[in-house]
Amino acid sequence: MDLTKYERIFTEEAGKYLEELDRFLMEVEKDPDNLNLWGDIHGKVHSIKGMSRALSLDKITGLSHLMEDWCKAFQQGAVSASADMIQMLFNGVDILKGLVEKGGKIEDNESLGAYNGILSQFEKDPDQWTGKTGQFSGPVPAEAGRIDHVRVKYSLIEELLGLSQEIQFMEKRLPPVFKGQISMGFKNWIDHYTSMLKGLYFRLAQLRLMPVGDFADLFVKPIRDMARDYDRNIVFDVVGGDIEADLVMLERLREPFIHILRNSIAHGIESSEERIGMGKKGEGRILIEAKSEKNSIAIKISDDGRGISRSAISRYLKENRGMSGEEISGMPEEEFLWTIFNPDFSSASGTDDLAGRGIGMSVVSQTIKALGGKISLRSQETRATEFLMVLPVSLSIIYAISFRLGRYVLSIPTSKVVSIDRKKFSEIVKDKSYLDIKGILGVEGGNGEGSLHVLNLRYQADIEGEKGTVKLAVENIIGNTPLMIMPLGEILGKIDAYAGVGIMENGDISMLLDMDSILEGFPYLAFPLG
Repeated sequence: MDLTKYERIFTEEAGKYLEELDRFLMEVEKDPDNLNLWGDIHGKVHSIKGMSRALSLDKITGLSHLMEDWCKAFQQGAVSASADMIQMLFNGVDILKGLVEKGGKIEDNESLGAYNGILSQFEKDPDQWTGKTGQFSGPVPAEAGRIDHVRVKYSLIEELLGLSQEIQFMEKRLPPVFKGQISMGFKNWIDHYTSMLKGLYFRLAQLRLMPVGDFADLFVKPIRDMARDYDRNIVFDVVGGDIEADLVMLERLREPFIHILRNSIAHGIESSEERIGMGKKGEGRILIEAKSEKNSIAIKISDDGRGISRSAISRYLKENRGMSGEEISGMPEEEFLWTIFNPDFSSASGTDDLAGRGIGMSVVSQTIKALGGKISLRSQETRATEFLMVLPVSLSIIYAISFRLGRYVLSIPTSKVVSIDRKKFSEIVKDKSYLDIKGILGVEGGNGEGSLHVLNLRYQADIEGEKGTVKLAVENIIGNTPLMIMPLGEILGKIDAYAGVGIMENGDISMLLDMDSILEGFPYLAFPLG
């Protein structure tokens, strides 16, 4: 009997369960007495055991069976799970991942030692276990998972198949072309065919894209593991996670991200005691922010830790570059901080897995450069550090509010819109707080009658965080729709008002407004009279 098919199914299903186990264990870590969560964890481990037993994968079966006994004890409330016990399960999941990837085989003595070590720990009843997780192995090096699959909605696949079939049938339904009928019949067919092609292209393009939020999820477990190894209390947040970017580009960013995150935890964020003593919250924060800009996507990784060590940079410049204190103090801020990207720079005194490898930050700058992007950093001593990567994109998809202004269709990212109102034209012209977008873009129109939609837009006035709203009056709102953003051409790229050319689901064009540039370059003006 050929088991290849079933082994492939097991690898896929077990891999999915193990990913879910990581999430469940992170939840139960915060609430160890949650019996429902332990029930979910028990169920996943039991499923892995059952599948592996059917395929005679003895090593996977043996470990998952012992882990299941522990989970059952925690689920029944017979034993209260300690932090070390939960970490034991995390380590068990990591070893199961390796076994599943290698078909249940162990190919080297080091892996066999780790397997036997953790097996001997789980063989003890949890109520009798008093060990520490570090007794049998060191911490598993933090690494973000590879992007090896894309989640696609079934409804989208069905839609793609339907569109493809209709396009194929259209060729067979080419209407007869008679003299005198060429203009009408042929033109209608071409118009419909073109519309179908545009719709197909829009949907196919989505298969190349991945939400930044899903990409950021790859780092949740590594951040948790690194925070635990360094005894840090960290909250991880994502802003702009619904922005979708090219999958190939995001895969290339995986290694730079893990280097930056490792740097934030190893060098940046302080212990809870130290943070509280400095007047900060006990929890440190790591934030990933994404937003679509002109012909590019900007991704920022920031933390609210102690900032980049200026003394370490100065020491490096003196010892490795022979610079004097006066020369160092005269360096521009950006050039001074950029020192950390030198291959031989390291701000750590040790060379452990999480710190002390200056080559790591060099890899970051080299990868961003290879992608045709730029990286910059800012650091405020004792307060924060941020890395900003601006990368060119062939396309991306964002959700945007599309509307008509005169004879044009324009769009604004949904994330910028706080709310939408409707007001009479007579009320609007009396209010001096509206942005004269028609005047800025040179759009004619406005009959001075009826009512208009009012977009209340989120506006950050300066880098220090002063925020407010600005009002924008428009005509018909088309809706909140996905917009595929293409780069601006050479001519449009010179105009500060636009962030990209948007293609709507029906193939129509909508220009994406660059509200940051507009608000920076133009004053608040009253909405013009018709």
